[in-house]
Amino acid sequence: MSFSDLVGQDHVARTLGNAIASGRIAHAFLFTGVRGVGKTTSARILAKALNCMGAPGSVAEGEDPGPTVTPCLKCPACLEIANGEDVDVQEIDGASYNGVEEVRKLQDSLPYRPHRDRFKIVIVDEVHMLTTAAWNAFLKTLEEPPPHVKFIFATTEVHKVPITILSRVQRFDFKMIQARTIGERLKFVLSQEKISCDDAALALISRKAAGSMRDAMSLLDQAIAFGEESLRGEEVAQVLGVASQEALLGLAEAILKGDPSECLRLVGSIAEQGFDITHVSKDLLQVFRDLVVAKVCASPADLIDRPEEEIEALGGLVKEAKENDLLRIQKAFSQGFDEIARGQQPRDSLEMLLVRLATRPPLLPIDELLQRLGRLEKRLGGAPQGSNSSGGPLPPKDNPRHTSGTSTQAADQRSAPHRENAPQPLLKSDLGHANERQKTRQPQEQNSAPSAKVKPPTSTAEEESSLRSHPSAKPSSAKPSSAMNPQRQTPQTNPAPQTNPAPQTRPAQPSTPGAISPSSQERGSSPLPLLSKDEKDRLDKVMPIADRLREIDMQLAAYFEQAVPLSIQDNELFIGLEKGYLFEKQLTAPDSIATIEKSLQAEWGADARLKIASNHKEARPERSLSAARAVARRAEYDQAVRTVTAHPKVQQVVELFQGRIKEVRLADPKYTLH
Repeated sequence: MSFSDLVGQDHVARTLGNAIASGRIAHAFLFTGVRGVGKTTSARILAKALNCMGAPGSVAEGEDPGPTVTPCLKCPACLEIANGEDVDVQEIDGASYNGVEEVRKLQDSLPYRPHRDRFKIVIVDEVHMLTTAAWNAFLKTLEEPPPHVKFIFATTEVHKVPITILSRVQRFDFKMIQARTIGERLKFVLSQEKISCDDAALALISRKAAGSMRDAMSLLDQAIAFGEESLRGEEVAQVLGVASQEALLGLAEAILKGDPSECLRLVGSIAEQGFDITHVSKDLLQVFRDLVVAKVCASPADLIDRPEEEIEALGGLVKEAKENDLLRIQKAFSQGFDEIARGQQPRDSLEMLLVRLATRPPLLPIDELLQRLGRLEKRLGGAPQGSNSSGGPLPPKDNPRHTSGTSTQAADQRSAPHRENAPQPLLKSDLGHANERQKTRQPQEQNSAPSAKVKPPTSTAEEESSLRSHPSAKPSSAKPSSAMNPQRQTPQTNPAPQTNPAPQTRPAQPSTPGAISPSSQERGSSPLPLLSKDEKDRLDKVMPIADRLREIDMQLAAYFEQAVPLSIQDNELFIGLEKGYLFEKQLTAPDSIATIEKSLQAEWGADARLKIASNHKEARPERSLSAARAVARRAEYDQAVRTVTAHPKVQQVVELFQGRIKEVRLADPKYTLH
């Protein structure tokens, strides 16, 4: 009935109240928001505030008290506006009266003064339904209406309102109302109606309303019709067709405790009651979100829109849970929810998703996994001679693989269980070939640094290509791949497959684990040719100019960096362009030269000048600023990769698994190479 009764829209009530109190009342208003948040109600309250004449007897006859923030609700204007009977307040349905003819009839009546009220007020609901011709007819009248006319538009689809209209009105965006605010208002309404209700029932109605006070009132009427003088959570859930909060929390508790049978029992109970499984899944997804918030926030009441008792129940559920586990459950259920919503059998999808979540394996930190692997390696390394950790036989005692470095010994001992489980026993010929390979590898491992246990990221295919392209090159002393090693092709029949062959080893070019080999560098941008000292000095002096130009015009800076600095004399920069340079016209345009000289003068002084030579024979692309920047970026990238691969944790993993670093990807965008 008044602005004080407007729930959840305090910003609208305060702004309109201050405008009325200060006399700064606009000629047109636009109320926008979702359904049931108070747009049309606010329009009627505003009409009362503008036309209220004061309670009978409170104002002298003939005196006009003016608009008021608090309508009296007793004068004829307030009573008739509340009943929809005031002839000076027209309420139009934009969906029905949306043509240009209706707008013209309305315009014909606007010049006349109101019959009794202070203002003639036009309320147009669903105004986005007006046709284009109707909007065009409204423009002039809406911009300069008579002083006694006020327009109030209401719409749920403000994007359909022309921008020419939006620029002529004051726009108020109505927010969705929080469930807690709706619950408090419903409790007040029930107290006025002398009906008892528990918090669970109010919470269900508030969440079902989804931010709409009108929907909440409709659902409350429906629940009252079922429960009569008292409302209980179980009965309201049955009426609304939603699962009770106890059932949802029971499902969440069963998942956290890892009880899939309880999950299936609860889903069966929910399905037997006829609840919509998709809607139940949506509510359960909200529960998982609230569980995460309750775990990570010290005061979750500000972020969880639930009654206090439900927030306490959520806190009890997550008391023993871990944050990572809760996030994992929420993400998995969010991904599985799409399958439930789109699937033909939502109950089956929900049941299988809950079973997967309830039987999830525990999460372990990476440090703990590394420690476990380390302890496993020690146990395997400390097994009695002649047997492995599972009691199976090991290769003969005189095998050189058991007298070489620690890394080779650990790799062979880990491969022993695999050989033990092979279909046939290991042949002596295979052991002999392994011994020969080990003898070839031993001197190489002894001469290299202890950290050179990581194979450089160069594939066997690249080795073969390099040998084919350089016939004079001698073969590497590294063990060839199994496809090229004739010694591996023994005449034995049905040899036992080696499921874990010894790792390949190349000559120890890098001295640190994961170092970038020359072949991987060559695949990047080519280095600059040997530059003289003068050329390097010129590049160093011109590079800040290019950086400053980037801040002004990125595209022009790209053109400029393709040029080659040829000389610097008396604060004059002389640059050359290669023959047939594609963007010569853009770079040599007067505006472009002026922009470049502006950056040049900012670095070298006001007397700095620029000179450009086209088709210059010394302007080769490999000596340009762009080439220098690419080489610097490559060097920075390689240094970053070396830093990553030299990290102790990375080295520990490489050594533990006896592997090699195949590729390094850096997340920093500045290391992205093209």
